[in-house]
Amino acid sequence: MNRAQPKPSIKIAIISDLHVMAPGLLVKDGDAIEDYLARDRKMLRESPEILDTLIGEILILKPNLVLVTGDLTKDGERVSHEMVASRLQQLVDAGIQVLVVPGNHDINNPDARVYDGATVTAAATITRSEFAHIYRNMGYDNLSRRDSDTLSYCRDVNDQLTILAIDACMDRLNTFVSRGDARDHTKASGNLEPSSQQWIVEQASKATASGHRVIAMMHHHLVPHFHMEDTLAAPYMVDNARQLCQRLIEAGVHVIFTGHLHISDISQTSTRHGDMVEVATAAAVGYPCQWRIATCNNSIGKLQLRTVTLHSLPSDEEFSDHAREAFQNCIPTMTRGVLTRYWPEISQAIANYRAQHPWVMRYVNIPDSPDAIANLLLTHLQEPVTRAYIAFAEGNEGGSDNSQLIEQLIDGVDNVVDKTVRGILKPLVKAALHLRIYGTFKLVLRSILEDLNDIGTKHESVINDHTAIINY
Repeated sequence: MNRAQPKPSIKIAIISDLHVMAPGLLVKDGDAIEDYLARDRKMLRESPEILDTLIGEILILKPNLVLVTGDLTKDGERVSHEMVASRLQQLVDAGIQVLVVPGNHDINNPDARVYDGATVTAAATITRSEFAHIYRNMGYDNLSRRDSDTLSYCRDVNDQLTILAIDACMDRLNTFVSRGDARDHTKASGNLEPSSQQWIVEQASKATASGHRVIAMMHHHLVPHFHMEDTLAAPYMVDNARQLCQRLIEAGVHVIFTGHLHISDISQTSTRHGDMVEVATAAAVGYPCQWRIATCNNSIGKLQLRTVTLHSLPSDEEFSDHAREAFQNCIPTMTRGVLTRYWPEISQAIANYRAQHPWVMRYVNIPDSPDAIANLLLTHLQEPVTRAYIAFAEGNEGGSDNSQLIEQLIDGVDNVVDKTVRGILKPLVKAALHLRIYGTFKLVLRSILEDLNDIGTKHESVINDHTAIINY
């Protein structure tokens, strides 16, 4: 009697947040590019070499499939997309299937720029249809089933595995001064209309019913990677994530690969219909400069994951160390940049609170400029925040000094209160913070620093962020 042959495993490489900046966008070094780089931890000058190095390593690995989970370009420049597509085509030409999905930086982006000394000019960006055309050999051909309203698609890799590529980007809402809008603004948030959600769930259900296992990929997060991420870092999660997650689990999807936050972290949630494990992959272009390899054994439904760090480049043997240094050094300028960018909203919120609570605000001295607020926060919080941020990005955050670091962060907030609140209100504000806010604050910090997902709930779990065996 002939026994059925075991089905071979499938090897998948996962890369994310390449943020490639084509060399032609930097005409001449100068203040313009230096100002941009000072506010960003991405290694943009090195991004083409990073991409070429990844392509070389993947060609040696020879996986069956490569997944790219969004933000392929710095800011959606056409020349950057054309460069990325040409490099990915090398994998396709070698017989490796490549599937991409857009990120919030990739389409209709007003931040697409050419840098020439001290001068910045607009670079050509692309539309959604142009994205699909440029990456027509990487998921956007007639072998995929396409959603009519988004760049989501469903692709059968073979007779065992289906990839569900989900596009939740909101680039249609980006604004351009050049088009008459009040400001240049890109939407970082993720959202799916009910019709697209329904299409995605139906595709997953059909694939599962046909005997396929389904793995999803999306730029935005579906499962929180720390306590209250859906509140404190909402732009990194897709809207109505809990509902969509539940529906995908019911449709037979139990693993999703994501990017966006530039961290190496694995999170999990559980329902009565099963689990969903989300594997977020760090940016290759910024510390910790990592990518993933997953080996899928369809016969037993197990996915074995390992993480690869890009330690060096042909031009820089200590690339990872330099990327870490850039990460640390950019915290002050990132803080100032965020406060400056959102200063209209911040100042309006302060004004509204002052109008509603005039008595309280008599005892509060909030700095009146983004730079002054940044100075205050950095003076008291820069060192512990930097340590926590790096630990979170690296994954496997656990360490013996977590309690001490949490207390340093709490003390820093207390010091900020000392500098902004005066008189009889100061002890009341401190008491209120310790009573109402610090408990939640400590939960959030513990979930980040101790690598706990859904901390304090029945789904609380710790997952190794670098090597894991996952049911799918």
